[in-house]
Amino acid sequence: MNYLGVSVTLRLAVTAEPIPSHVSALDYVIGPALEQGHDVALHAPLMFRREAGRRGVEFHRAGTDWTCDPAVQRRASEIWTECGNASFNRYVFGRLWPDQAEAKAHDLITAWTRVRPDLVIAECSDLGAHLAARVLRLPLLAADNGLGPVLLDLWDSDIAPALSTLYKQHELDTPAFPEMLTPAPAQWFYRTPPPSARAVRRTVAGYRTALPGWPDRSPSARPLVYASLGTLTTAMPGLRATVEGIYQEILAALSAIDCDAIVSAGDLAEHLQSTDPRIDVLRHVPQPALLRRADLFVTHGGRASLLDAVQGTTPVLGMGILGDQPDNADAFAGRGLGRALELTATRDQIAEAMTAVLGDPCHTAALTAANAELARLPPLDISELRDGT
Repeated sequence: MNYLGVSVTLRLAVTAEPIPSHVSALDYVIGPALEQGHDVALHAPLMFRREAGRRGVEFHRAGTDWTCDPAVQRRASEIWTECGNASFNRYVFGRLWPDQAEAKAHDLITAWTRVRPDLVIAECSDLGAHLAARVLRLPLLAADNGLGPVLLDLWDSDIAPALSTLYKQHELDTPAFPEMLTPAPAQWFYRTPPPSARAVRRTVAGYRTALPGWPDRSPSARPLVYASLGTLTTAMPGLRATVEGIYQEILAALSAIDCDAIVSAGDLAEHLQSTDPRIDVLRHVPQPALLRRADLFVTHGGRASLLDAVQGTTPVLGMGILGDQPDNADAFAGRGLGRALELTATRDQIAEAMTAVLGDPCHTAALTAANAELARLPPLDISELRDGT
């Protein structure tokens, strides 16, 4: 807020749900807020305490690490395996997420009654935070974490009906999706962009943009392929066998083409060690930094990963697994930013697609244009947001 040229420090409450990469998906909100001198508090499950500390923001525990419950993971994995991704989305986002909203809302109402924030920016999937902000009549915006399209598709049929009883308990009207911030042009990911979506410039945390101790490659070196299927799928025991099988096909394809490769596989890394000296299999890497050097990114198609690829101008080979990922991979392929393959693709098909993308300069040209479009988005101004809500 700004009165007569004097900046006013705002208390910003940011909320996250217990998915491993989701605080990173909110850096486009947290980073600018800190740079603009506002007080930022992350209200999230305990799994994110360290992430708050790495970003220099307050941490307040809210909600539980319920996604880590083996029974929850097992049932969600069974539905994905037996019934497919559409049924998985309906079960997880149309049922499980609304079921967790009451407990999260209770924690946040307690915290925000004690210390009232000036503005709440909640993950678009944080249904409990949306409710808490409305109960306390706080200014509220949703931050698109990539699940916006899935949630909007399910809102009228599944999510709003599942939340209606809870809203009535708090004497609120029918649940409505909040106005939303999104860190990319909305048409990139939405078939019909929501009218309330406000596209803003994307930023990532500073510590994720450096590769300490990683020497620059010679210009004459082989192309560098980076592969990662994300953090969520490797963390779900019920999906591990499927995802490990996909990684094995990717490793075999990498061995069959003329390239160097880095594979980031989380907890699966110890099971995927390659005998090919050109391939390094690691648990984790600073992805945004690495994508500034890679020539091809084999990815599960998560929103943040695809935007990292755009900002690194790295063509993608998308192999979407669950949630929004398959649609994201298809959308990027349709924009000329790479290719998409089904999860059932064989090593020969993967190798052929890798070679085709590496050999097509049109993808790099399309990515350069997309990166310029991303950079033209307006910077996030927290005071302006607060005054406009």
